[in-house]
Amino acid sequence: MAQGRKRRVPVPRSKKGSARRSGAWIGTVLLILLIAGATAAAAGAYALWPRCSGAECPDVSSLRDYSPPQATRVFDGSGEIVAHLAPERRIVVPLERIPGHVAGAFLAVEDKRFFQHNGVDYRRVVGAAVRNVQAFGFDEGFSTITMQLARNVFPEQLTRAKTLRRKVWEVFIARQMEQEFAKDEILEMYLNQIYLGDGFYGVEAAAQGYFGKTAAELDAGEAAVLAALPKAPNDYNPRTNPIDAVNRRNIVLGLMRDASLISAAEAGEASAEPIALVTPLEGRGEAPYFIAAVRRELRARFGETAETEGFRVYTALDRGMQREATRALRDQLAAVERGELGTYRGPTCATGEIEDPAECLQGMFVALDNSTGNVLALVGGRDFNISQFDRATQAQRQAGSAFKPFLFATALAAGIPITTPLLGPGAADYEGGYQPADHVASDAPVDLREALRLSSNRAAVVLGEQVGVNNVVRTAKDMGLSTSIQDYPSTLLGAAEVVPIEMVSAFTAFANGGTVVHPRLIQRVEDSQGRVVWEQRVQAENVLSPEVAFLTTSLMQDVVDRGTGSRVRTAGLPAIVPAAGKTGTTNDAADAWFVGFTPEVSAGVWVGFDKRQRITVGGGGGTVAAPIWGEVMAAFYEGRAVPASWAPPANVIAVSIDRSSGELATESCPPESIYTEWFLIGTEPQNYCALHSTGIDGWVDRGFRQLGEIFGGRRGRREEAEQF
Repeated sequence: MAQGRKRRVPVPRSKKGSARRSGAWIGTVLLILLIAGATAAAAGAYALWPRCSGAECPDVSSLRDYSPPQATRVFDGSGEIVAHLAPERRIVVPLERIPGHVAGAFLAVEDKRFFQHNGVDYRRVVGAAVRNVQAFGFDEGFSTITMQLARNVFPEQLTRAKTLRRKVWEVFIARQMEQEFAKDEILEMYLNQIYLGDGFYGVEAAAQGYFGKTAAELDAGEAAVLAALPKAPNDYNPRTNPIDAVNRRNIVLGLMRDASLISAAEAGEASAEPIALVTPLEGRGEAPYFIAAVRRELRARFGETAETEGFRVYTALDRGMQREATRALRDQLAAVERGELGTYRGPTCATGEIEDPAECLQGMFVALDNSTGNVLALVGGRDFNISQFDRATQAQRQAGSAFKPFLFATALAAGIPITTPLLGPGAADYEGGYQPADHVASDAPVDLREALRLSSNRAAVVLGEQVGVNNVVRTAKDMGLSTSIQDYPSTLLGAAEVVPIEMVSAFTAFANGGTVVHPRLIQRVEDSQGRVVWEQRVQAENVLSPEVAFLTTSLMQDVVDRGTGSRVRTAGLPAIVPAAGKTGTTNDAADAWFVGFTPEVSAGVWVGFDKRQRITVGGGGGTVAAPIWGEVMAAFYEGRAVPASWAPPANVIAVSIDRSSGELATESCPPESIYTEWFLIGTEPQNYCALHSTGIDGWVDRGFRQLGEIFGGRRGRREEAEQF
């Protein structure tokens, strides 16, 4: 609270007028009532004042440390407020930051003689008594600003009950406050304390909430709107009662003119203007799950009072991405419910006719900045009003084939080349006997690239047997997965449950050349004075070699460009934007995933039911989840510079390979059989393709290959895929 006593706000001056003469009988009645009232007040004061002591009587000196609860505010990545966390939205500012015409507007309408009285305006008492007698009721009060402040800062002792006891206490407490504090100090407390509707307390919070301005930026008309509110905050609320608000504002403007705060011309001009309001925070609530997550983190760090400490909480929320993610998720869930993505037998919740919200199809989207881990967008469900459970940060779901990149990264780290055959001629046999269902049923040669592109379950198990499931689990743990992951063959196919935001965080290691960054919801927290009280450092650690990260990313690029995740492209993400990722579908198509990344952003989508059941017949991560990811990222990169693709590390080389033989291509190989593959130096093929060479060596080699295909081939069962 400002302690200065010199500043004075322009005071509205009342104009003297001639009093209307009343009849003798009215004067007699009025005199009797005034005398009776004065006698009763004196008697009440005598009876009640001695009891106003100790715990029952408020200590006005405690206001020396005036520090009312202030709403903690959350800011997005552009520095704009996205939420007030406390029910009381209050921003305390010193009187020096409140212009004279703003403070004067409140004085003009609430207490014209504020600087002349000692807490009680006796002229106003008499005037109010006269008018109440004339009205045969209690239409007009006589509370001064000091008395109003006393009511507001001591609500337990000074209730709003219309009793003589309460009014007497209010008078005496107001007198004490006037003895304890300078007028400017009282006015400052009042302007920060008064309720102004819509949960706003004080002129600063109201100015920002109604007009998107600070109190220092308010014009006369806007100041008059706020000054109109203390009398009846609900009745004169400009959002809910705009006509009454305009009428009341114009009355206040007239009082401001009479007090010489503004000219007659200024009053007339302001009276003719409509009240221009900004969108309320509730209407700007693009990120309810995000804000709820911020609230939880603040409580965990600062306790239950964090929301009323007046903190300034800075985040990296991208409101454009947040809005697009919310829309894309809702639209896709509605499309699923309409049967557009396969036969759907669940409840339809898109129409809003919901019997049991727990049965609705749900989903989540979360995006992280690859360099910092900053959460750019977070959608924890289809509708926060229906379900506050955050599926991005609080849920644990089977990952399906979205888990497979951990397996392939483990294999590449073990030195297994991408061209290693996993299915078809030359592939190793199963050792453990676990043969899962697989939508890739042919025995055509499948190497690591094709295995991940097609999401072959059999190939994944073969690869897992080569590297060891325990090593795959270790890789996943090193990359940030905190849930229980068992050393089972089914783990290779994503049977373990994971937290979605941890999956997205783990994928940042691929995007960052081996460095994983952990999610950072809050960047820093400042107190009400702008002092940093906590700052969340970027948490990053190297978990993969740059070579392994690059090679795994290369595999996942094929998933997006020509594999199970290709709907990312058809949903709108241009081919010029480098992107990689992996789809995931669990048993019975109960979970649909797509987790992917660009050089700048990693993001994940999950769709499913809270109570596990099939989403659609024949649907999966590629059809249900990937399009959501593609739409959001397409919108994100619209008008944004396209980042450069991932550059290969120094000890990774590109080699021309013959697709049929898996060996170094020669001039004899058909052009359509030649492709470029990446290798760690030293793991590339050493032999040139003999399959297409001429002469006896080529003939002999081709003969042995054909015999191998005849006697060594494996016929897999054609079954519905479990997880892909």
